[in-house]
Amino acid sequence: MSESIIWLSGTGWRANSYIAGNILFDAAASADAVYPYKDQIDTIILTHGHYDHTVNLVKLAELCSAKVMIGEYDLPFLSDAKLSLANQFGEQPPKYPVEILKDGDKVGEFTVYHTPGHTHGSICLFRESDGALIAGDTIFPNGSFGRFDLSTGNHAELISSINRIAELPVESLWCGHEMPVVKDAKRHVLLSQYDVVRYG
Repeated sequence: MSESIIWLSGTGWRANSYIAGNILFDAAASADAVYPYKDQIDTIILTHGHYDHTVNLVKLAELCSAKVMIGEYDLPFLSDAKLSLANQFGEQPPKYPVEILKDGDKVGEFTVYHTPGHTHGSICLFRESDGALIAGDTIFPNGSFGRFDLSTGNHAELISSINRIAELPVESLWCGHEMPVVKDAKRHVLLSQYDVVRYG
């Protein structure tokens, strides 16, 4: 049976984080929020390299003694304040050893999908056993989708990525911002598929 997903809601400009079993998805949650789960988490997966998703990475990785993983094409975001948008907060991106994830890799029950568009290295993670999609900033509820006007963003790539995700039997949508959709989420994916084309 698949592990339930725990939502750690983002506050202010910080993104949502999620816990599924031993994996923490994105690193914006506070140490206090993650502390009750620190002994079960051994892996942190970043859906992309923007600072609102990585702000507490070092603190959380050390708290959980966790390895950190990111899509291969977003690795430069962890050393570039402009790419990561950390400079907009007067900060530097978090520096921590990371492992690279490529399209098709598996981490536990989750399969990695390279979904460029919001950033070139954005990834989504899909759990086939229950249709759970960790979407990062690629797809949001009600037909919304990630912006593509920042560094390495690309509208055509985002269309292709959402088209690819729309082929999956998505049941729940765990997005980087806003409230997750815990059932019947496929229609939200299909709305995004339609709206991202119209937007262009």
